[in-house]
Amino acid sequence: MLDLIHNAQYKEQIISEYKGNPFIEALPQITSSEEVVSKLANFPPYNKEERQLDNQYRAHLVGRLYDVFQPLMIHLDLESRISRVIRQGYVARNVLEKSFVSNNYRSTAGSFTLLGVSGMGKTTVVNRILSMYPQVIVHSKYKDIPLSRYQVVYLRLECSYDGSIKGLCLSFFSKVDEILGTDYYSRFGSGKLSVDNMLVAMSNIAKNISLGLLVIDEIQNLSKSKSGGADRMLNFFVTLVNTIGLPVLLIGTPEAMGVLQGKFRQARRGSGQGDLVFERLDNDINFKLLVNAIWGYQWTKRPTALTDELIDTLYDQSQGIIDITVKLYALAQTKAISSGVEIITPELIKQVADESLRLVKPMLNALRTGNVMEVARYPDIYTGNIDISYELPNRNRFIIPTTSRPSVVENNEKQIKVKTKKIPPSAENDIRVMVQNKGEGLTAYDILKNHGLIKGFEVI
Repeated sequence: MLDLIHNAQYKEQIISEYKGNPFIEALPQITSSEEVVSKLANFPPYNKEERQLDNQYRAHLVGRLYDVFQPLMIHLDLESRISRVIRQGYVARNVLEKSFVSNNYRSTAGSFTLLGVSGMGKTTVVNRILSMYPQVIVHSKYKDIPLSRYQVVYLRLECSYDGSIKGLCLSFFSKVDEILGTDYYSRFGSGKLSVDNMLVAMSNIAKNISLGLLVIDEIQNLSKSKSGGADRMLNFFVTLVNTIGLPVLLIGTPEAMGVLQGKFRQARRGSGQGDLVFERLDNDINFKLLVNAIWGYQWTKRPTALTDELIDTLYDQSQGIIDITVKLYALAQTKAISSGVEIITPELIKQVADESLRLVKPMLNALRTGNVMEVARYPDIYTGNIDISYELPNRNRFIIPTTSRPSVVENNEKQIKVKTKKIPPSAENDIRVMVQNKGEGLTAYDILKNHGLIKGFEVI
């Protein structure tokens, strides 16, 4: 992991588009998969002698499990995309080119969206990947050419809890001040500047500090913004990509899908490097890799060998959600230590899941059943793409009876009565006729369902 501020050291580039660009040459070298695994992995120290400590100490040591980070295949994919999107964004923004100085360049920036089930470690892995880069690079001279410039490689912000644009702008000013020691917050954030002016200031600052990647986390909060607020903010991100060539990475739970898919333009811009979805793990080599990585951290007095039954039990009780898996293993150890059992068994894991994971139990049960409608009740774990808010009848267009009461419409001057024509029940596809002709023992619900006008969960 690199220091926050770094003096520029320019490196030879293999890719021709990256040559002669101080912003790209000052970045760390493009890394191989093996190097990425080595840099991302984190395995805290462990001493088997600690197993002989008293219970109260061992209960604390179990907390080390939360610091373990085992890189998985999807993490390597994410690292590669971030590496590409930062460099591609700088291709057109070569500070030595006249086109950049004259502000007459065509953006080469892209953006992409990372969505994932809550508890899959999206923020953790993005932070670990970003920490492979120095956040600020100071340029003073490039190959005998005087070059006085700050380069902020990345900036990570969280979408405000209510999805407000002003909250995002203030967070941006504050974050830049924090890392560069500037006073943008007091100049642009504490006065009576309108949100539109704040956005302009934010755009100019991002360009002046040669920002390489803007990361917006918790993007699902946009669904809570006031009417039109989400569209406005997403349009602003598109503008950043198009006009100043700044790549944008949006991170959120599946709850953000509805907002991001609202318009093709936004969805397309959010998929510049292909959208990436962190699904919960399958019970395959990736899950076994994760369990193997944490299993060695045992502080029970009797060591437990890892078996297929234990792996299957952990998977069943966690449903492949990384955070739940690690918590369950830690809680099982704590229970084994405090109870004096001092061994981890499938039964103990199930007992701990029943006793200590009650809040998430409904969600885990929904995932276990595989019923999409049950899972869809929890938008932060549902990654399907069906729209459950709208159901189109698949056959038999039917007649909806009109009300016999005239409606009243108000305009600015007077009330206008709107006359409606009552339609007698006669057509076969009139739902009133269907219900009137119902068979013995059938309810109106049964009749409408038999005609295909009501669909049950089992046919979705």
